[in-house]
Parts: sequence; C-alpha cells; structure tokens
Amino acid sequence: MPYPKFSGIDFSEYDVIEFNPDQTNVGAGFRCGRGEFVSYIKGEKIRNELKSFTSKCWLVSCEEGLAAYITLLADKLTMGTPILINEDVRYTTFPAVKIGWLAADPRAKGSGRRLMDWAMKYVISELVPRLGIRFMTVDALFDADLPEKPYDASGFYAKLGFRYTNPDERLPPADGFRTMYFDLMPLILQIDKIKEPN
Repeated sequence: MPYPKFSGIDFSEYDVIEFNPDQTNVGAGFRCGRGEFVSYIKGEKIRNELKSFTSKCWLVSCEEGLAAYITLLADKLTMGTPILINEDVRYTTFPAVKIGWLAADPRAKGSGRRLMDWAMKYVISELVPRLGIRFMTVDALFDADLPEKPYDASGFYAKLGFRYTNPDERLPPADGFRTMYFDLMPLILQIDKIKEPN
C-alpha cells in the first residue's frame, strides 16, 4: 500500500530556496485548497512577476515535490491613526514587506509555518539592516462564496501575531481580503539581544 505524499516529513528545518523562473515542472503534483494558488505557481504569472522584479518567490520542497511557496514584495502599511505614537513617531504610513502569495500543500504539514518563520527571519536579518522596514503585511483571502463556511486565511496569520488594520471591518470584506500587519520590532529586539556579547 503506498504511503501518503509527504508522510512523516518534518518541514520545520527544511531549506528554503529561491525560485528560479526558468525552472519547469515546479508545481507538479502540488495540491492546495484553492485552485488559483496551484495555477499561480504552475503558470506564467509568477514567472513574469519574477522576471520584472515585482516580487520574489521562495520554495520548500523535497524529493516528493513542492510542499509550499511564498512571495514577498515591497509594500506600505497605511493606518488611520499613528500607531507608533509611544515612540514619538507620528506617521500613519510605514514601510513594509508584503506577503503576496503563501500556499502550502495540506499533506505537507508545517511547511506553511516553516516559510513564515523563514520569511520573518529573512526580512529581519537581510532587509531591515539595509532599509527602513518595520512591518510585514498580508492581504489575507476571505472568500464568502460559501456563506456557511467562508474561506478565511486570516486565522492562520492571527495565530502568528498578525493584527487587522481594521478590526471592525464588516465581513465579508468588499474586496475579498482582510489586510493585516505584523510589527517586526519585538523580533528585532530579541535578535539584537541574542547578538549582544555577554
């Protein structure tokens, strides 16, 4: 009897590799609850975005195939009020890195979380020292096509510490997305503390 794809694989320490747009068959056998996430990684749209430098994509995969992927791109977080007033920063718009697409094969347990952990560390270690970046953002898909059980990706991000830009937003959202943000500062301070000599 064949065993299920990705059975027994712990993705928590798997390498995350940058996607080369010239690669073929990257999404062969990839499954996801949303068809657009499958067609995106298999199609030309992702390759065009990478070649035009409008986003970057990274993968978690193994011998059994693609487990998950994530795209990151430049963004800004716009809030209705200054959220860093206690730091004497009175802006309502802040530089950010956006999670464009995040998809994981449901059989590859932990692969989506692996990419999120990696993305946060990557942004903090590689981008924050070079650019002004305080936040990560995501437009979490909210699809109310089935009102009795809407598809709401925001719960995944909320478990990771993301907050809603508009917690009082009426559901379903008009554009099909719930915008969320993650303040990188606590992680930045934690990493800086680890780096400090004793």
